[in-house]
Amino acid sequence: MTADQTLAQDLLKDLREAQAKLDAARAEAASLKVLLALRTHQHDQAWQEGQRLAAALAEAQTRAEAATTARAETQVDAQANAAASEATAMADERTEAVRIVLGAVLASIGHRALDRRRFQDLIARAGREAPDQGPGAARHAVLLTEARRVLGIAQ
Repeated sequence: MTADQTLAQDLLKDLREAQAKLDAARAEAASLKVLLALRTHQHDQAWQEGQRLAAALAEAQTRAEAATTARAETQVDAQANAAASEATAMADERTEAVRIVLGAVLASIGHRALDRRRFQDLIARAGREAPDQGPGAARHAVLLTEARRVLGIAQ
């Protein structure tokens, strides 16, 4: 075998190695593109959910203000007033629960997507801090429902 043949075989071997590395790099780039698309989609969903929760919070605040105004205007008797007061307190607690979920979503959104573990930890902490009796107990159900909605868990 001559030196030219040896050189040609070495060059062919080097070319095949370079081609294999190029194919591996292309496969990795394709995988990264898919991952980026997935993360972008997750981030978009989390942002849309945050917007929806913000709108729900504004609506709940409007309803709570309307309930407060209606309660102030219609003080017919003490029993009706007490019932309205309790309903308003429960609405305020539900509003606060939605505000807590929205805050948890905003605190859990990273550069790419929602950090589910951090979100779940924040919601669990809020659940432990919520009272078990009285109007504040309404927070538990709202926290659970809204957290499941954010996480995409069927009810």
